[in-house]
Amino acid sequence: MTTVLPEATAVKPPVQRSEPMLVAMRDSAADRPAVEWAAARAAALDAPLTVLHAITDPSLMPPGRLYGDEVIAGRVMVSREASRVAHRYPGLRVSTYLHCGDVVEALLGLSAAAPMIVVGADRRDPTSGEYKGSVALQVALNSATPVAVVPPAYGYRANSGQAGGGVVVGVDGSEVSRAALMRAAEEAHSAGMGLTVVTALGSSPQRMAVGAAPMLLAVRTRYPDLVVSWVVDDLHTPVEALALYGAGSDLLVIGRHGSGARSAMSLGSVTHTLLLEPPCPTLVLTHRGPEPPDGSPTRTAERMNVR
Repeated sequence: MTTVLPEATAVKPPVQRSEPMLVAMRDSAADRPAVEWAAARAAALDAPLTVLHAITDPSLMPPGRLYGDEVIAGRVMVSREASRVAHRYPGLRVSTYLHCGDVVEALLGLSAAAPMIVVGADRRDPTSGEYKGSVALQVALNSATPVAVVPPAYGYRANSGQAGGGVVVGVDGSEVSRAALMRAAEEAHSAGMGLTVVTALGSSPQRMAVGAAPMLLAVRTRYPDLVVSWVVDDLHTPVEALALYGAGSDLLVIGRHGSGARSAMSLGSVTHTLLLEPPCPTLVLTHRGPEPPDGSPTRTAERMNVR
């Protein structure tokens, strides 16, 4: 296992943005880590936050239950959660959205306008061990915007950029992973964190389509003050390596499908496995437009006044 450490430089403080974020709350207790992570991020970026909750379609209601009661209960739950995070983060602009129908449909319908969707990881049945639904997987597969999946046991650390594990990104040499690298660098730079880039060779090393040196140069050109560590792991599979380095980190960034994906319309096996049990908040990068080939700033970076 080899770790390449470029020279350390000072990390810039977080940069504020104004785009809204969207977080799904299916259950007030189980999804609280996701809401908390989204609220903390929105507060740090001075961005508004929308808390979304979906209730069962009227046609699927069991006999004897009043749909009006379901609507009232859902509205009360989402309003209480919004009030809680607004009180916890003074100045945070929080709104609520109550959807009658499937939560996946609601999230995907709003994904074209939202800069990010935040959902809790899909939960296991404590008795059978089977997953109860696949909301996170379906949203990550079909969303038009990046999706952050937050594990149920995650506890947000205040000022995590100073004491946490920073941002981790998996790179396999594909163009998708190159885009993930640039997004991870932006995330680390904006939050004032360091960046760890992980390339896992596993049992069957493959030649990287895009070399490490050009990718590192692109990061250095766009973010000259960012502290970057590049890890080449020849002992673990990609899933094992990313789970290892992602544990305790503030954010893991991965592509929706990497070099081993059979189809661009499906989640890669690494992404699929990591989203079932994410080691930390995991951002799945979707593809809205082409990445600049020369490492020049994107529109987002220009808006953030990145040097």
